[in-house]
Amino acid sequence: MYLRDIGLDLPYKKNYEYILDMISNHNLTEEEAVRLDFEKSWKENKVKFGDEVRCIAALYLDLLGNFKTEKTKKIMIRCVNDLAMHSIVPKTTEGFTEVYVLLDFNCYWNYSNIEKKKLILEKINEGILLIANEFSWDISPFSRVTKEIIDRNYVNEFSLKQKSSPDRKHKAEIFCQHDIDFITISMIIRERKSNEVIKSELLFKDRPHELSFVQKLGDLKWISNREVTLKHRYNLRKKWTVKMDE
Repeated sequence: MYLRDIGLDLPYKKNYEYILDMISNHNLTEEEAVRLDFEKSWKENKVKFGDEVRCIAALYLDLLGNFKTEKTKKIMIRCVNDLAMHSIVPKTTEGFTEVYVLLDFNCYWNYSNIEKKKLILEKINEGILLIANEFSWDISPFSRVTKEIIDRNYVNEFSLKQKSSPDRKHKAEIFCQHDIDFITISMIIRERKSNEVIKSELLFKDRPHELSFVQKLGDLKWISNREVTLKHRYNLRKKWTVKMDE
């Protein structure tokens, strides 16, 4: 099997004082109180953190390429502010490996975007190193990926869905700039022989999580020699059209 995903997560930490107050003074069951506590104090940050880590985690996995493993295809690095209640030994079940690392997430929220990216890469490497030791992996591929991310100044940009115009004079591509706060999706049209950019147009911005933006990236299609569209993958009525200047 191959390593298919690397994720980072903020495991839910219960606010026992709040939960007991909800049970004692508001006639809630424990299950209801825990659900309310999660919704009120944890869910927003959990989702936000899950979104923000994707720009570096996705780049890391892409640069790693086809990394063959015997026991795992997905790694989840659980970031906690106290390791006392958690084992640092990775646990693997049915191809899913989780490991715990220390993260002061109260400080994390005050960091700049570049500081967040550096910390995310650091936590990925901490988790990977623990797993590499457990599985006796060669760590040189991970060192290579880390160096390349640093050399790129933590920038994750890539092109998708290139397609030539019917007259073969131009080509269109979907250009993605994957950042902490959002992903920017643009259409770039180039002169086919020289590769010169003829036009670049923003299509949309979205949440930086693949679960949100990938589903919007449907077929790229030229509808004439000077007009190209990107269709929404699931919403047949939604599309983005770019026309070349006359």
